[in-house]
Amino acid sequence: MLPETERYLDLARQGRNAWWRYLLGAALILFFWLVLGFLPYLALSAFYTLDDVLTYIAVNVSIIMMLAGLALAMRVLHRRPLKSLVTPLPKLDWRRVGQGAAAWAALGLVIVVIEHLLYPDRYYLSFNPERFFTFAVLVLVVTPIQTTTEELVFRGYVMQGLGLILRSPAAIAILSAAVFAIPHLLNPEVRQHGLLLAASYFVIGLLLALITLRDGRLELAIGVHAMNNLLLALAANYEGSVLTTESVFTARELDPVYALVTLIAGSFAFYWWFFRRARRR
Repeated sequence: MLPETERYLDLARQGRNAWWRYLLGAALILFFWLVLGFLPYLALSAFYTLDDVLTYIAVNVSIIMMLAGLALAMRVLHRRPLKSLVTPLPKLDWRRVGQGAAAWAALGLVIVVIEHLLYPDRYYLSFNPERFFTFAVLVLVVTPIQTTTEELVFRGYVMQGLGLILRSPAAIAILSAAVFAIPHLLNPEVRQHGLLLAASYFVIGLLLALITLRDGRLELAIGVHAMNNLLLALAANYEGSVLTTESVFTARELDPVYALVTLIAGSFAFYWWFFRRARRR
């Protein structure tokens, strides 16, 4: 195990880490996320006809409740700060967050351009300035909170917990990617496209796990995840997405084969770019 990987996983040993605390912590996070977080959606849908904006807000409230449950579990059960899920260093490295986001944005845009060249009729211009800019402000505020929360839970809390009982980084990464993929199986596009799309969620979860373990901190994954969802929400979404947004371009259909193949290729390119240089230093 690399020293940086070990330092990151051993952050779990700072606080109280008995197995029952993790079991209770997971239950607390799930309760805040799936029960308390679902109440605002029920309340809004009872009194309003939910448009895209209200649906986006209601769905993401559940993620904010997930963050509240995680914060409570870390403070009360584990007696350690949220920052210990991110880095062993004294401060968060926002430059590293930006590097991850910029690199993934470049890869994502290349993938979309290639798709458009291969399938010129797949995307159409859906830009509506009257709705786009209002929605963009909402997305730019809410999406980084949503993705960072998921990173804190799945790459922070879950992987560090697994690190207390497993010493194989590969096994930890695979298990955390599986845990990350499971909730996404409920998305409507997974029901439509089946295992191919489920595999895409596993692959992105595996990439985020591997770069976190290799880097020994969470900032790179935070940047990648935020940019991935921002590009999907604002640049190029697709019909039938779990969240309908006011993107500039929209695909008439999701191609699960192209999505999976390019995601795997992009993941290899991203990992190679960052950690090939790290080995040279």
